[in-house]
Amino acid sequence: MKQIDHVAVLDVAIELAGELIPVGKLVWRARERRSYFEYAAEAIEQRLSLSPFNLRLEGSVQAAPNAPFEGLHGLFNDSLPDGWGRKLLDRRLQRMGYDFTTLSPLDRLSYVGTTGMAALRYTPAGAFEEVADKTIDLDWLAEQAELVDGDMDVADLDRLQAAQGGSGGMRPKIVVGYDKTNGRLIQDRNEDLPAGYEPWLVKFRADSDPREIGPEEYAYSLMAGAAGVDMAETALLKGTSGAGYFATRRFDRGPKGPIHIHTLSGLLHADHRAPQLDYSMLLKATRLLTRDERHVERMFRRMAFNVLAKNRDDHSKNHAFQMDAPGAWSPTPAYDLTFSIGPGGEHNMAIGGEGRTPDRDHILEEARTAGIKENAAAAIIDEVRGAVDAWPRFAEAAGLSQRRTAELDFILNDRGAPPRQEVKATAES
Repeated sequence: MKQIDHVAVLDVAIELAGELIPVGKLVWRARERRSYFEYAAEAIEQRLSLSPFNLRLEGSVQAAPNAPFEGLHGLFNDSLPDGWGRKLLDRRLQRMGYDFTTLSPLDRLSYVGTTGMAALRYTPAGAFEEVADKTIDLDWLAEQAELVDGDMDVADLDRLQAAQGGSGGMRPKIVVGYDKTNGRLIQDRNEDLPAGYEPWLVKFRADSDPREIGPEEYAYSLMAGAAGVDMAETALLKGTSGAGYFATRRFDRGPKGPIHIHTLSGLLHADHRAPQLDYSMLLKATRLLTRDERHVERMFRRMAFNVLAKNRDDHSKNHAFQMDAPGAWSPTPAYDLTFSIGPGGEHNMAIGGEGRTPDRDHILEEARTAGIKENAAAAIIDEVRGAVDAWPRFAEAAGLSQRRTAELDFILNDRGAPPRQEVKATAES
C-alpha cells in the first residue's frame, strides 16, 4: 500500500471581502497527536479574533487539546468535512492505494485546501488530479452517492469528491452554481461563478432517510419561514425520477465573497456526537458572542421551533455563527431543520432540563434563564405553534405524499389516526 506524504505545517489564511489575509501557522506534533497554532502578525493587527472563546488573539504558540477534535482547535475542526465528506475522501484514497487510516487532521485539512466551505484556506493543498467532467447530473450523483461503499471507479469518486466541495454532515451533498432563471447547475470550486449563477448546496438521500426526504425538508423550510425562523433561500430541485432534491442557498457566501462561519461545537470545544450542551448554554454563548439581545431571541425562536416541530437533531454543529469583515458576530441562518427522533428519542440539547418530552413550560423556563421577557417568549411560542399547526399546507406545497403528511401531522399536531408502523425519521447528522 502506498504511503501518504504527511503534512507537518499548514499556512492558514482567511478570505474576507475579496482579500486573502494570513491567519497563522498550524503545526502537527505526531508524538503528541495534537497541533499547535500561532496567529500571524497581520491577523493580530486587524484584530481578527476568529475563535474568541478558545483561541486567544495573541502572538504566543497555543496548543490544541487532544480531545474532542483529534488534536485540533475547534476553529480548524469546523473546516473538516465529517460523515459523508470524510467517508468520500477515505474511499477515494483507498481506491488510489493509500492507507487513509494514517491521515492526521492536518493531512485532512490539506485536502480541504482552498476549496472548503466558509472562509478559511489551507496551504499547501493536497493534490488530486483535476476532474475533467464538471457537469452536474443530480440523478447520477444521487445514484453514485449510494455506491460509495462498493467497488466504485476512481474517476467516479473523483467527480463525487469534486462536487462535494468540503460540505459536512451525514447526508450526501454537493455544492453548485445554480441559475434560478433556467434551472441550470454547474460545479462550484470556490471560483467566481458566471453571471446569473448563485452558490447553492444540494442534498441527497442517506440510506436511513425517509424516501421523500427532499420534499419533507423543503416543507420544513417553508414551515420554519412561516414560524419566523430565518433561513437561507430554499428550493426543491427535480430530477428525471424520484421525489426531488432539497437545495438551499449557501450562507457562507455573500455579495463580497466567503463568510467566516464557526459552529457552537467548534466555539466551545464540545463534541457534537456526545451531547454536552443545552439550550441555556447556546443562548448564553449567543449573548456573549454577539452582545445583541435580538440575536438571543432569534436563537430562542429556533429552540421553540425545534421543540414544536420535533427536530431533535439539534446538536452543537447544527447551530453556528458568522463573522463579518469588521469582526461583528451574528447567528447564521438556521439549517438542517427536519423531523428527527434524536439519540434515544431525545433532543441533543436539553430544554429547561428536559430532553425527551419538552413542552411550553420548559421553553418558558429557558426564556427566564436567558432573561427574555415572558410575554415576548410566549408570543414567539404562539407564532411557532401556529406555523406547525399549518403543517399540511406546507407539505402540500412541497408535493409531499398524503401518507407522509398525515404521519407527521399526527406526530406534530396530534391530528388524525396514528401511523400503522414506526415513522421513519431523518438520519442523524
